[in-house]
Amino acid sequence: MSVYIKNHSQPDKMKRLFLIVTAAVLAQTATAETVTYHCKMTKQDAHGWIAPEYAFRIDPTTASAMAATSYQDWAKAKFKDRGAKGYRVIWNLDQKMVAGGNARVRYQANLKPSDNTVAVRMAFVQGNFANKPFGVGTCSTVK
Repeated sequence: MSVYIKNHSQPDKMKRLFLIVTAAVLAQTATAETVTYHCKMTKQDAHGWIAPEYAFRIDPTTASAMAATSYQDWAKAKFKDRGAKGYRVIWNLDQKMVAGGNARVRYQANLKPSDNTVAVRMAFVQGNFANKPFGVGTCSTVK
């Protein structure tokens, strides 16, 4: 009888271990889909429209993204997977102008995970301004 109980408990332990391992793998897979990049700008315009740092949360499987700057919290962004060219992330913000008032601006970041670089461009949504600030930087993944 004790042999039967001992043998019976071994499969239960194996089942529990299998379930725990499966749950861990599934949890890791679910979190592995979203990657957060932290980017520091190495060259930027002198007018302050390009922030010193950016962060991007990218989930290619759901084609979704979020963007944040050292000036602003997370904002929902449009996402495009450009294959070998990397990712394009576009988001709009309301920024305060030095002269007063707010300006609606559109940011576009071209993130290239293959060489950990980013290029950020800003354009004014309202008005036809010649000033189109630009910056480049290096990125690392955040774990």
